[in-house]
Amino acid sequence: MQTDTGIDLFAKPPEITDPPPSLAHGKPPRGLTKAGWVRTTGWLQVGDHPVHSAHVAALVGLLWSLVGASLLVSAFPVVAGILVLTVPVLCGGSWWLFTAFMKPSSVARNLGTKHADELSPGDLVRLYGSIGPIGQVTAVASSDDVRVTFHGGWHRSWPRDRMVHTAELLN
Repeated sequence: MQTDTGIDLFAKPPEITDPPPSLAHGKPPRGLTKAGWVRTTGWLQVGDHPVHSAHVAALVGLLWSLVGASLLVSAFPVVAGILVLTVPVLCGGSWWLFTAFMKPSSVARNLGTKHADELSPGDLVRLYGSIGPIGQVTAVASSDDVRVTFHGGWHRSWPRDRMVHTAELLN
């Protein structure tokens, strides 16, 4: 668990009493963890539309299958063709299964940025820049730095002028 001075791997997490982040229809997000933050996928965004990371995995699978097919095409042309057709599907499908069932992740869309001192309880923010997990702000205390407490009891301290990315959870 993260503390003021570092990470204590043996500390028991505090009991969570504040309500968790929820979607528009009231259900908790698919990527909600026991610690209170939300695991996300779809770090690539075109306009206001997030691109699921399974599509990126399929594209990487296609590139690797093309490399493999170029090596195999002269000796085994049928295998090369099957490789190009199946590897992207397997890569994208495997990643989708991983993010849907093994390590559930929510799709999120970035909405904009705010200064850390403009945050208010209920805001959903990216914790580490413009991509990555999301935390729901439960309290904000300002002094020289802004101490932001998130759902789950953990907190971050940011300079007052630090720009943080606000986000919307889609599932």
